[in-house]
Amino acid sequence: MLKIIFSGVQPSGNLHLGNYLGALKNWVALQQDYRCIFCVVDYHAITVKQDPQELRKKIVEIAKLYLAAGINPETAIIFQQSAVSEHTELAWVLNTCAYMGELFSMTQFKDKAHIDFDELKKQLEQCTDIAPMYGGAIPIPSKINSIFKFNKIGVGLFDYPVLMAADILLYNADLVPVGDDQSQHVELTRTLARRFNSQYGETLKVPEAFIQKQGARIMGFDDPSKKMSKSAASNLNYIALLDKPEAARKKIMKAVTDTGKEVRFDEKQKPAISNLLTIYSLLANSAVQDLEKRYAGKLYGEFKKDLADVVVTFLHDFQQKYYSFDDEFVAKKLSEGNGKAKVIAAETMAKVKRAVGVL
Repeated sequence: MLKIIFSGVQPSGNLHLGNYLGALKNWVALQQDYRCIFCVVDYHAITVKQDPQELRKKIVEIAKLYLAAGINPETAIIFQQSAVSEHTELAWVLNTCAYMGELFSMTQFKDKAHIDFDELKKQLEQCTDIAPMYGGAIPIPSKINSIFKFNKIGVGLFDYPVLMAADILLYNADLVPVGDDQSQHVELTRTLARRFNSQYGETLKVPEAFIQKQGARIMGFDDPSKKMSKSAASNLNYIALLDKPEAARKKIMKAVTDTGKEVRFDEKQKPAISNLLTIYSLLANSAVQDLEKRYAGKLYGEFKKDLADVVVTFLHDFQQKYYSFDDEFVAKKLSEGNGKAKVIAAETMAKVKRAVGVL
């Protein structure tokens, strides 16, 4: 029996070259050896404010991008998270197993909530010092309230790792392809599954993170110290999969480089060129060592020009496939996928309900 792979993408922002090389390209290869389930995780998208009309378009766009990348809806399941109500049902049950401290420790929550945790720790230590004056009860001063910005941080943003755990556990996933920055969420998923099983008996399969090193961290063109991100302040950070090819060429030519002139892979000394070499290697299916030899003694400008040609050719071919799928076809494939996903999710949820005693 084939092992089960589960992963998903939020329908927000613009999917970019880093998403393709770090996720979609790998997913396509995994279809050969695994039973693959790929989700458009729209409930995760609304943890931050979304325009409803734009969100509807983005859901279809992500599904089209899956298809354009080469995911086969006849062998893999492609579906929309919100169409399967068991996701939120299981998330609620898992909330009863999750601890506040675990969710506060999630790195992405800290980043997105913009909380100064060093200052928070200092304020909490001050509370601890004065606790005896209150009979052991620790007051929450306005300073801590201000640091947390409680009135501005949505509960959904805090709690979305539990929904992510539900997404994975519903489908009895063996492996979860993630970037190294998402492995913490898979660890929480494993913790919640084990905790549930310990309390209610063996019910949920404990998955493992599947991290592919090559392409796992494609860095920004404007700053090679930070991962390429669809939420980056500058659109020079990334090349969107639906960018006009000539606009993409300009971004490559404007990409920052390192001191010196040698085209050489060295992530510590030459992070910018190393990032560009990785992209070139993955898109052209050429070994980095071969590229180093090809550009030995040549300048950055010639290297970037050739890389731009490779990227433009890739985008042209990719977008041809993308625009070949009409919305009606995509809606049909999503509907079929929703039905397949619902069958699996309902079976898992019934087991969970029986285990906890509500069924």
